[in-house]
Amino acid sequence: MKYWEEKGKIKVAAPAKINLYLEILGKRPDGYHEIETVMQSVSLYDYISIENHNKDAIEFTCSNPKLTTGEDNLVVKAARLFQKESNIFRGIKIHLDKNIPIGAGLGGGSSDAVSTLLGLNKLWQVGYDENRLISLAGKLGSDTPFFVRGNTAVCKGRGEIITPYFSNVTYNFIIVYPRFEVSTATVYKNFIISLTKNLKDVRLFLQSFDSGYPVKMGQCLFNRLEDVVFELYPDIKKLKSILEGFGFCGVLLSGSGSALYGLCRGRDNAKEIEQKIKQTNVGDVFMVTSDF
Repeated sequence: MKYWEEKGKIKVAAPAKINLYLEILGKRPDGYHEIETVMQSVSLYDYISIENHNKDAIEFTCSNPKLTTGEDNLVVKAARLFQKESNIFRGIKIHLDKNIPIGAGLGGGSSDAVSTLLGLNKLWQVGYDENRLISLAGKLGSDTPFFVRGNTAVCKGRGEIITPYFSNVTYNFIIVYPRFEVSTATVYKNFIISLTKNLKDVRLFLQSFDSGYPVKMGQCLFNRLEDVVFELYPDIKKLKSILEGFGFCGVLLSGSGSALYGLCRGRDNAKEIEQKIKQTNVGDVFMVTSDF
């Protein structure tokens, strides 16, 4: 993640993620679903600012009034966890400038939490290495460990088993948020494991990813949750149909939604499509890239 130091403050850019591939392998004994997914950080950011506070408290504020700023917010939970693990209980001020849509399947809350851990590690000069930070992140959620490293990774288990995937290719995307949230818990609750279904092979997707050709990769984008999400939220299915009319190389739901994204042929193509979609007012539109 990107850091800045400004007048005693640490500022961290917290990127969103999209799922390029998501397969459900089965149900785990702990009640969670066993998944295999390819996550990709993209250039849509929240910004976390952290500074020491003369009061013995965590003071958290957010630019989005929809978000709670109490103890149930992941940012506050991350700060509490870091205090406990480091045995440093200084007061801190944290401000979240929120740009990533909420309940969209873009990982904003998890990214914000990890940015808080990384910011405090730097502000207080604790010196935790990447593995220690991944361990801490895993205590906050299933997809939080991914954001410690970011970029591209194959994630398994509940999403917490991270294998970085190194590639020199760059892709351009348009994300569309339909201005309403989706409940991840509801989606998984309604997902039915089919013993007869043919599981996709992530290796085939990764071959298309490595090709560097958007048209080839677009044919291999996959999300096993799409069908159940479309059944629960028909408006998202309608939105996908609309987006498929803009000439993308592929259109896919990110995670459990509600955001969809389209894979573009290149940056100029992305700019052109972005303007056309904005004219339809189907949702909030973000042009992003996998190149940081």
